[in-house]
Amino acid sequence: MYSRLALPLLALVTSLANAQDRLHPLCLLENVYPDQEVELKVSAMVFAGNDLYLTALTPDRTNDNPDKNGKVFRVRGLIGNSDRSKIHAKEVMSGLYEPTAIAFHAGKLYIGEKDKISRLDDNDNNGEYDESEKVILIDGLSQPNFHTYTIGFGLIERDGATYLGGNLTTSVQFGGAREHNVTINPKTHRGSTYLLGPITGSEKPDEVDIRYLAGGYRTPNGFNVGPDGEIIVTDNQGVFNPSNEFIRITEGAFYGHYLLQREDTNIAAFQPTEVDSEVGGSRYQTPPTVHMPQSIVSRSPTQPICLQDLTGPLAVYNGQWLIGDLTLGRINRVFTEQVDGVWQGAAFLHSGGHDPEGKTGFTAGPNRIVRGPDGDYYIGHIGHGGLWRFLPEKGEEPKPTWGLQRLSFVTPDKVPEDFNEMVAVRDIPEGLEIEFFRPVTSEQLSKLELDVEQWTYVPTNGYGGRPFGTEKLKASVATVDGRRLQLKIDGIRDNAPPYITHENYSNENVGWVIQLTLKGIGLYRNQAWYTMIHHQGGGTQSALSKDTSSVESDPVAYAKAQYGAVCAACHSLDGTRLAGPSFKGLAGREQDIIREGKTITVTVDSDYLLRAIHTPLADIPVGYPPAMPNLNLTPAEEQAMVDWILSLEK
Repeated sequence: MYSRLALPLLALVTSLANAQDRLHPLCLLENVYPDQEVELKVSAMVFAGNDLYLTALTPDRTNDNPDKNGKVFRVRGLIGNSDRSKIHAKEVMSGLYEPTAIAFHAGKLYIGEKDKISRLDDNDNNGEYDESEKVILIDGLSQPNFHTYTIGFGLIERDGATYLGGNLTTSVQFGGAREHNVTINPKTHRGSTYLLGPITGSEKPDEVDIRYLAGGYRTPNGFNVGPDGEIIVTDNQGVFNPSNEFIRITEGAFYGHYLLQREDTNIAAFQPTEVDSEVGGSRYQTPPTVHMPQSIVSRSPTQPICLQDLTGPLAVYNGQWLIGDLTLGRINRVFTEQVDGVWQGAAFLHSGGHDPEGKTGFTAGPNRIVRGPDGDYYIGHIGHGGLWRFLPEKGEEPKPTWGLQRLSFVTPDKVPEDFNEMVAVRDIPEGLEIEFFRPVTSEQLSKLELDVEQWTYVPTNGYGGRPFGTEKLKASVATVDGRRLQLKIDGIRDNAPPYITHENYSNENVGWVIQLTLKGIGLYRNQAWYTMIHHQGGGTQSALSKDTSSVESDPVAYAKAQYGAVCAACHSLDGTRLAGPSFKGLAGREQDIIREGKTITVTVDSDYLLRAIHTPLADIPVGYPPAMPNLNLTPAEEQAMVDWILSLEK
């Protein structure tokens, strides 16, 4: 069979390089940031007529300096204008506690802060707000923690009434390990999707209530409502897979991230109470809709938005979703379909690249996307120090931590004649069907090179993880009908036995990722990642091949896989400075560290690396944030990582 580990570092580097170099050929970007001295670190956005209201904050990554002076700005001059000198941002409120949600309904603004949701009443009709004009609808949503946010809002209609919808992220420790979510308001369930209301523009606090639609997330920084009322959540490694999740929620579902349970804590909505909250178990979770593999496709997914009202040849994208990614400086695209009652689909790379002018790439990290009254899409950017920003390439100046851009689509007559890409990937009984933007010619098909492989994930309760069960699949062209190409693929697996177990954890209810690579036919992007939860042909029941990536069978291959899945996000191999020291030249280096509050100099050797991996926050390299997670590796896995790092060329 096939081991993914012969290729992961090359595949990772290639995917990242190819993903960040250009704007999608069917899209246009404009920098519409106000031409004035203002920093709009956008955490939420909403249009009220032609005015854009946004919340802005400086995210705290230490728990030491929470931003309690978050602001609301009104931006005017955007619609029908590309002259930045005519676009103006005015601060209309300050003194907010890390606001990350905003809505406009019945002539009123609604704001979600770290610990509360409020309505703003402009009592003196001056277009600005102060603390006396804030009506708190619910309070006590969170303990102080740098990782807890009130994400949203989406307006959701239920039984003739309007509600605010969004997500509550969870408390975590430095480095990402789980933390107890101490209860302040007993109605709170963090790591969950909520509804608050009904709202009318004049509701009183005792007239609204909060209820929950789904739970089991870790960092659900993406929330939106689709044209058919479908609710979409994007989560960052919610169950500590090396994968980010695009979820079309099922009401009442639990998506697998357990919050630690004790008498003074709250747990996620629908988290099974009979299950050990520290151990957890994927058998109790609902599968995600689409996996977005970590670093290959996504690293920090943000707000999804549904494409609508595209015309001509671009209409094929209607109903699909664009998703921002903050630290990769990217937008991805997701196609979904329902197969025998199960939602699943495919992820595609869409747009990337950095451009200070904001025309051919992003000025900073995309965090929020909203559709304007002109039908265009407005992207708000945010960032902070360390990893929590659109990171520069080697030799680049640091990218800004704020920005505002407009994304639109070319008119049908401006579609490049040579443009083609995979529009959709669908499940069929004997394999997969690929829909292209344009028909593939017989000459192109004669040059087609197919590469198909699949893998799964095993959820854990801490950072770490890698792809499991990777297999090369035999694929051939079955039929071609215009823009649709059907592939016969043997050996597809879905969410059915046999399951993979590792360290007492299982891939049950995780699904499989099928990576398609199509070479030789001139596509804009030649890869897609389909998440197989239910296969119409029935997943193969054949025995799983030997895991050649286990530390026992091949320590070097294991270490490379672990690096590609987790470590590459913070540690480069080429000397580029990321959130952590580069592995290039690390062995034998003299490193200044902070240990027990004192700065000392150590030599990077086997003992130091073992300590750094096993107790990552005991020693903090000077000049780097305290962000190293506990990988929860076995002693053999820790040693394999150390040996591999020490073997790298200086």
